[in-house]
Amino acid sequence: MAKRKPVRKNSPRKKKKANKPSLLKKVFFFCFKWGTLAAIILSIPLAIWVWWLNGQVVERFEGQKWQVPSEVYSAPIVLKAGSPWEKSSLENLLEETGYRFGKNSQNVGWAARSTSKVSAHLRSYVDHLGFHESQRRIFTFNGGRLGIQTLGGEAVEEARIEPQRIGYLYGGNTESRHILTYDEIPKPLIDILIAVEDRDFYQHWGISLSGIARAFVVNLTQGARRQGGSTLTQQLVKNMYLSSERTYTRKLTEVVMSLLLEYHYSKEAILTAYINEVYLAQLGRSALHGFSAASQHFFGRPVNELNIDEFALLVGMVKGPSLYNPERSPTRSKERRNTVLAILKDLGRLKSSDYNTLIKRPVLLVKQRRTRSVYGDYLDFVAMQLSRDFDEKTLATENLRIYTGVDIRAQRAANKAMRQQVANLVKRDSGLKGLQGAMVVTDRLSGQVRAIVGSSGDYYTGFNRALGAVRPIGSLVKPPLYLSALATGRYTWWSKVEDKAMRFDVGGQIWEPSNYDRKTHGEVHLYEALAKSYNLATLSLANDIGFDRVGDTLRQLGVKRPFVMRPSTALGALELSPFEVSRLYQPIASQGKSSDLGVVLAVMDQDDNLIKRFDRRADVPFTDAVLAVALDGMTKTPKLGTAKASQAVFPNLYFAAKTGTTNNQRDSWFVGITGDHASTVWLGDDDNQPLSITGSSGAQKVWIDFTEEVGPRSLPDTLPNGARRMNVLKDKFSVASSRCEEKEELAFLEGTQPKGRSLCLWPF
Repeated sequence: MAKRKPVRKNSPRKKKKANKPSLLKKVFFFCFKWGTLAAIILSIPLAIWVWWLNGQVVERFEGQKWQVPSEVYSAPIVLKAGSPWEKSSLENLLEETGYRFGKNSQNVGWAARSTSKVSAHLRSYVDHLGFHESQRRIFTFNGGRLGIQTLGGEAVEEARIEPQRIGYLYGGNTESRHILTYDEIPKPLIDILIAVEDRDFYQHWGISLSGIARAFVVNLTQGARRQGGSTLTQQLVKNMYLSSERTYTRKLTEVVMSLLLEYHYSKEAILTAYINEVYLAQLGRSALHGFSAASQHFFGRPVNELNIDEFALLVGMVKGPSLYNPERSPTRSKERRNTVLAILKDLGRLKSSDYNTLIKRPVLLVKQRRTRSVYGDYLDFVAMQLSRDFDEKTLATENLRIYTGVDIRAQRAANKAMRQQVANLVKRDSGLKGLQGAMVVTDRLSGQVRAIVGSSGDYYTGFNRALGAVRPIGSLVKPPLYLSALATGRYTWWSKVEDKAMRFDVGGQIWEPSNYDRKTHGEVHLYEALAKSYNLATLSLANDIGFDRVGDTLRQLGVKRPFVMRPSTALGALELSPFEVSRLYQPIASQGKSSDLGVVLAVMDQDDNLIKRFDRRADVPFTDAVLAVALDGMTKTPKLGTAKASQAVFPNLYFAAKTGTTNNQRDSWFVGITGDHASTVWLGDDDNQPLSITGSSGAQKVWIDFTEEVGPRSLPDTLPNGARRMNVLKDKFSVASSRCEEKEELAFLEGTQPKGRSLCLWPF
């Protein structure tokens, strides 16, 4: 039997020694642990920073993105059938308001001309009266009178050119900007901008990694920050939110804000903001922002009416607004424009034939007008009127649209007439050096102020004499005085009054007035006394009706400045500004249809909401009939009296006028009233020195030049109910038959006209 092997007893196993972690692992776990903690800790301020940037992006983009000054607009230019117009004048006006002449006028903003006609596709516009559709009209000029027709040959009464932007109310703001919505942006502008500035705009999320990498390499190799990899979104962030410093910190901020902007807003919203924000030029103290403002400034037209080469020029300016400014560097800007056109050709966006044509085109810019020199005085009145209802910050930042009554044709004519005629007067008499002037032109019927000139200089001076030159008005006080007599019913224009020497005791001192010619003229008719501006006859009349009555009439017609009614006041010792004189005459000029002057018509916001309409009072405590009779009496001044020079220039014009000259010829005044306008002109020296001119030889000349420029229309020859016009014998208060020779046509209030009739039959 086999021997068993001895069984080995189990002995306890030796435990294996635990492996200790390596040093590398210890370092890794340490770094991971504390790095994670540090990252969490550090991410808090980073998150707070990003959260703060996010708030900045949203607040600015969804709030008021820009502080844009209020825009001031003219009245629409109303072209009336039958009014005096020269073909060249209308062509010049269309060009000045941004219309382009071509072979036809099919497109809006275009015009065409033949040897005898002008056609234009007039723009649509919105104002406080509503929406006005675009219209195609044909204009003819038979006999110097405007005819207006549709394309079908149908005659129409009027056509309107849209209101023109005449300036801004800055209130300290120094940016010029016109805001567009996305739908208002022309598609060619979008396409060219993206092609040149950011071809991946619709693909990226606000930043271009390839662009950033390329910029990083350039900056690194050249040892300086010379290039940025900016997308349109980054450019917008840089312009809207950040300073112009070039640091890596600012670049990081730009990148984060660009990502946030793209996260919150659509590509359309970002593109719209960019097109309104981009900086394109510096105009003195004003920075020109946005393509719309640039289009108006450089080409004088809305941005939707530009050609491809004009879009290319503006887009090319983005790279260097100062470098490629076409006003300062026309050659360089043209080269840059052609570079942009070449990019479009290379991308297949432009045919080679079109490219070859466009690069040969000259850069045609609109002739720049000195807005403040032409409209500065008018804008003073706009600001003054609006200050009663709007604070300065609102006017300076909220991009309101302010519609006024200024007529751009009348304003330019008034400026030109004042400058040229004052220069002529000074040239003839060096003693008139320093001669100044002011002019106020109103719509005869509505009282809307059409033009204001505050000085005789070439540029806006800051001192507006239309309001600030408060001077004695001389014989301009007489028509209201004669109106006062007519209103009593005891006097007519045929009534007679003594032109004789008079003495007045004024505060213990004797005052002995005289006529300008130092003569007396005996018994004269009222119409003669007014036409020839007889002082003594006027004082006799004022004495008869009562000086207090005359004072009441002046106040009722609109004189608000306090004054004491003395005998000398009846001869013009009443101090008023040209603006106040215009207000005094408005009820007479309009025959009671208006009694106050208006500068601002309405204020609207950019969404076409009416904020405020400015209505004026039209109540006058005189009947339309008596005002019309008074105005009719003033038409004798050009025919018989001190305004004959005006009638000689306009022999077929039926108008009213009055000259005025103060003591020692210190002030020269003229009021002229035509079918369209009531105009007040003043000339004088700021130091109140005696002059060598009268109302006839000074201010009247300015009015003549102005009226020639605008083309006058006669006053209507009809009178309102309660008044009638008839021929009266000069030596007998009797209606004159057609065969009578010594007669005068005069207007009468109903019931005051002569009852008898003379046939003027003489025995042979």
